[in-house]
Amino acid sequence: MTRPRKHQLQTTNSPFKQLRLNAQLSQEQLARNIGVAISTIRRWEKGEAEPTMTVLQMKSFCQTFHLTLDKLPNSLLPNDNLS
Repeated sequence: MTRPRKHQLQTTNSPFKQLRLNAQLSQEQLARNIGVAISTIRRWEKGEAEPTMTVLQMKSFCQTFHLTLDKLPNSLLPNDNLS
């Protein structure tokens, strides 16, 4: 699998990753903004772990994406990992 070129649109079935890509943030930038490890962002995007955050991290997450809680998707897991 080849890496997409910079500024090339990517498709993904992960709502979490899609939010990050739409905001044009790297995994590192998002991790820094909400106070988690980059590896945590990777696991969330791959659907290996369900996103869990403290209230402060969730506030930072919403501020980063200029969203309110009610505007977030019901699940941030990739569609194929939902049962």
